[in-house]
Amino acid sequence: MRRSPKAILIILNHNSLARLGQKMLEYFESIAKTRYRNLEIVIVDNASTDGSYAVIENWARHKPHVKLVRLEKNLGYAGGNNRGFELYGKDAKYVVFLNNDVEVEEDWLEKIIEVMVSDENIAAAQPKILQLRNRELIDSLGGLIDRLGRAYDLGHGMPDRGWPERPFEVFYARGAAIAIRADLFRMLGGFDEDFFIYYEETDLCWRLRLLGYKIASVPTARIYHLGGGTTGGATPNTVYLRRRNQLYTILKNYSLLNAIRYSAALTLFYTAFIITRLTIIRDPRMAVAVLKSLIWNIRNLDRIVLKRSMMQAIRRVPEDAILKHILTIQKYNSFTKYLKRREY
Repeated sequence: MRRSPKAILIILNHNSLARLGQKMLEYFESIAKTRYRNLEIVIVDNASTDGSYAVIENWARHKPHVKLVRLEKNLGYAGGNNRGFELYGKDAKYVVFLNNDVEVEEDWLEKIIEVMVSDENIAAAQPKILQLRNRELIDSLGGLIDRLGRAYDLGHGMPDRGWPERPFEVFYARGAAIAIRADLFRMLGGFDEDFFIYYEETDLCWRLRLLGYKIASVPTARIYHLGGGTTGGATPNTVYLRRRNQLYTILKNYSLLNAIRYSAALTLFYTAFIITRLTIIRDPRMAVAVLKSLIWNIRNLDRIVLKRSMMQAIRRVPEDAILKHILTIQKYNSFTKYLKRREY
């Protein structure tokens, strides 16, 4: 029997015992039962302080296909996953990043890699992600963005009925469960660690698109996601990171004209938000969070320009080929008007 191409599955842990309790090991046990003949699982501990690493270490003691990495500093989603790949991804054909608060159907990865093997133009793909608390509802069928970089999980909160069963294209694959061709991930330098967390998968998929590749959703592959297992709900810090990284993403990846046009529009939107929060809603903590996101991008503009210049120098497709996969502001507003939103 022909050996399957090697895949490495990387999972981050950061204080998951405190957040998930003993459910943490139930999720790891489900993930470990993933059915794929040539799979290595790597759990990267992002400097946990709740004792979860010792619990995971004991659980993994008799699982030779599970490797552990312990970091001395929390490097976030981007840095933690990059370190796992650097240590164990050298001979992998595919690298898969999976959240630690999921249950999976055993064949989920087989189905994704089968699709990617059949189409070399698919650089990254995700499964159908359903909600763990209510398995009849969708968490994400894939990521969409509009011209301002506003992100939306397709189908979020909607019943799992009437959606396509065949693979289809999305703008980006959700970081909760994303499979990527390892050679492309390596060539692009992995996730941009300036993101820390949020939008790093959007940025990576945008860069893959600039090289002419497709991003796919594979609905027959299914996992179940709890959500909030690492970061919890919205806080000033998560709002700061989301809004900072949203602006960073469009500054970094658009052509020069569009980067100027849409970053200016987004800056006006942020400014209106800040004024409203200070004068009407009287929520200064969130106002300050968004103000800080603007300041970060201004202070790091030289760094952003350098990174975008490097990527633009190797891009293979024109801007029109990217824009056809990005919703206009009007279409995004119309599309999301009748759907359950969530800030991401």
